[in-house]
Amino acid sequence: MKSNWKQTKVPDETYVLLGVENIDQNAFGAINGCEAASLLEGLHFVDKAKEFDYPSFLKTMPIDPDGNPNQAFGGSAFFDTPGKLEAIFIKPLIEWGSHFGHLSNLSGLKLAALSDIIRTGKPILVYVSIGFRPYSKEKFSFGEELTNNHAVILDGFSEHFVHLSDPIDGRYWLKKNKFEEIYKVRKWAVAIS
Repeated sequence: MKSNWKQTKVPDETYVLLGVENIDQNAFGAINGCEAASLLEGLHFVDKAKEFDYPSFLKTMPIDPDGNPNQAFGGSAFFDTPGKLEAIFIKPLIEWGSHFGHLSNLSGLKLAALSDIIRTGKPILVYVSIGFRPYSKEKFSFGEELTNNHAVILDGFSEHFVHLSDPIDGRYWLKKNKFEEIYKVRKWAVAIS
């Protein structure tokens, strides 16, 4: 779903931009494949997992048969399954991604600290929401959990904006306050190197 809350124009202020590639998850029919797309974008940027394209990388993603994203990916990247939360949360994502590159858990860090890491040339996978809309809650067999989850790569910033490579909405600049409003709900972030 394309939206008008983002900017493709470079902000008229000093900025840092890594220029991470963008993988369009929907072009491959992977409506729930944002974590894999974002992770592969980051790995490719640091010259890792180059032997994988997006479809082959998706095949390596661990799947939890009970649909629990705290254990592995819950469900299918290609369709929604009632009672399952199609996502992979930070701990199993790091375990999976560490087979291909070095991943560091940055959970809890504020945007200023994440910006310092980007300055060193490391892209950061962050958990946000689709379209930066509010989260919802739903009950699952493993407990109540937030829905409308999304993962993107944070690869740039300026004084008032962040730059993202988003597997649904492409590359764009977003106002920092809009990013922080959604990011602060979970504060889940992973540096890729």
